[in-house]
Amino acid sequence: MSPPHILIAGAGIGGLAAAISLARRGISATIVEKRTGFGETGAGLQLTPNSGRVLDALDLKLQLKRVSVSSHGLVIRRWSSGASLLEMPSDPQSLPTPFRLLKRNDLHTVLLDAARTLPNVRLVVGRGLTEITQDADGVTATLAGQSGQNETLRGLGLIGADGLWSRARELSGDRSPPVFTGFEAWRALAPAAAGQAKARVNLHLGAGCHAVHYPVAGGRETNIVIIRSAKEAREGWSRDGDKRVLMAQIAGASRELQELVAAAGDWQVWSLFDRKPAAMADGRIALLGDAAHPVLPFLAQGASLAIEDAAVLARMLAERLGRDGSAGVASAISDYAAARAARVARVQQASRENGRNYHFGRPWSFARDYGLKRLGAEGLRRRYNWLYDWQDS
Repeated sequence: MSPPHILIAGAGIGGLAAAISLARRGISATIVEKRTGFGETGAGLQLTPNSGRVLDALDLKLQLKRVSVSSHGLVIRRWSSGASLLEMPSDPQSLPTPFRLLKRNDLHTVLLDAARTLPNVRLVVGRGLTEITQDADGVTATLAGQSGQNETLRGLGLIGADGLWSRARELSGDRSPPVFTGFEAWRALAPAAAGQAKARVNLHLGAGCHAVHYPVAGGRETNIVIIRSAKEAREGWSRDGDKRVLMAQIAGASRELQELVAAAGDWQVWSLFDRKPAAMADGRIALLGDAAHPVLPFLAQGASLAIEDAAVLARMLAERLGRDGSAGVASAISDYAAARAARVARVQQASRENGRNYHFGRPWSFARDYGLKRLGAEGLRRRYNWLYDWQDS
């Protein structure tokens, strides 16, 4: 008897995590990806303990250690002077799962390599979804290749992990577009400075903008992200940025930040979009990650939430399939959506609130800075225990 089979749309971080999680539970997966290459977009990524535990449980701890830097804490700084407002140290040696800093492409490669080693994971590239139909026994996905020829795949269910502009979400009936937030993210990599101190995340707070930087690639490079206001969204996932525009933007920033920006190589710019959570369950179709609930980058949880989703969905599918057979797929997906709803909504809202707080101008920034000093490192840790202490039950 052949093992149960699930279709996955999207070979990004969430889709690959879902395929590996399913395969480790004895469920075969076919991942459909419209791209033919896997140069994962984005520069750096913070892999926090809530998602790190999931990947460690998938036996990826050693692979992650090779490509990541363990963070020694967070420093929140004033924009103009770079002076510290709050320092929250962290000892990675004392944490079962550290805060990891790495390139997004390195994480994607770890997951892709792991998926390719599993005999019950199949990867189909250069094929885009054009139609999804459901019946009492499963899901049929129609795919269009670059040559224009169609083919169909059959599975007990389908997971839409195809990102913010999800085709799976659209085909399942939700055609409401994401909404431009009025901000854009500039991302680049710079050579690490000689004699750099312990790896930490640095957050610079300015009026209408903020910057984040931290080491990646074993400490050899520094990932830099600057969020600034923008009048309109630009088409496409990302575009090249003109460093001269950015240097003018940060003319009033600290010397350290200006030197870091000047040392960076090519800049890529992303328009930032938001939307309310979509329905994560539609019969035998499940959505995860940005396809279901895009998260603004002010809490560094986009990839982490997708990985959490993948773990919960795989567990619930395995439990229902073991108990009820293929008839239990829709119930498992419904249970998954119910289990995730409150958490993803809370993370989305917390990220939006951070965005507002980060960008206060005077006089509100004085109140924010005073509040941070009063809160202190331990207060900040307690504020986010609910986020980082999460574990799949």
